[in-house]
Amino acid sequence: METPREEMIESFHDHSDLSERLSKHNFRKPDSECCCDVILRVGTSRFYAHRFMLGVSSKPLCVMLTGPMRESKELEVAINGISSEVMELLLTFIYTGNVELSTLNVVPTMAAAEMYELSALREACKQFALRHAKHIFRRNVIEPLPEKLLCELVADENLQIRESTLLDAVLIWGAARIESEDEEDERRGPQLQTILQDVLLLIRFPTMSVRTLYGTVKPLVQKQVIPESYLTEALFFHLNWGAAQSPEHQKRMTPRPFTLSSRKRKRVSFIQTVSFSSPPDQTNDTL
Repeated sequence: METPREEMIESFHDHSDLSERLSKHNFRKPDSECCCDVILRVGTSRFYAHRFMLGVSSKPLCVMLTGPMRESKELEVAINGISSEVMELLLTFIYTGNVELSTLNVVPTMAAAEMYELSALREACKQFALRHAKHIFRRNVIEPLPEKLLCELVADENLQIRESTLLDAVLIWGAARIESEDEEDERRGPQLQTILQDVLLLIRFPTMSVRTLYGTVKPLVQKQVIPESYLTEALFFHLNWGAAQSPEHQKRMTPRPFTLSSRKRKRVSFIQTVSFSSPPDQTNDTL
């Protein structure tokens, strides 16, 4: 009886070759042989794509383009809520796994990745934002970021930004969501506090310098933008009074690695500078 021969099996893959071939697809002016079966209309721009590629990459797009919705039967589908530039970035990532992020496009791209559940792209945007936070947490850049993503970034240990600069950016983000532009409006402070309540909880006030607490935070407390308890907690921390009452409390008292690496190595006598009624003496900022 003949002995069965041993079957030899090996697997091969070349994802780079696949990515290179897919990268040749021109979304705006496709070849006649590209077999596109859907056109995505973003404003006045049109992108020629394939339902299969979009559906297997994004659950929301799958439901829209292959499910019971009317878009599944239409050749041209309108996409709202994103710009044509961001749409091209999303499509390029879906087809090739590549994306070129910048401090100007990362916020809308991250928001779009969240909307269409592109987890890998969302994570790439998040890591970019954490590394380049000082260029992203500023006016005319941070405002479009959804609250969920803002909270996620502010809560992250690896956010590369000074806490006082972060507070300034958060206030800009919140102010963009208030209808009244009158800074003298007495309702503005409480409205801003309500909008920012979940974000302020994540800012590490105790790691700010005493000068920042008096010069920046205290006036915001007086305007009812920031709860007084956050200022009290921070000052008690500098006086070494009390201990953390919860893991969240402990986290607020712990400087981020970026803060530790940039802090000046200088000890300051807080006995002379910390007071609940008088401004501090002219001492150097410890941050």
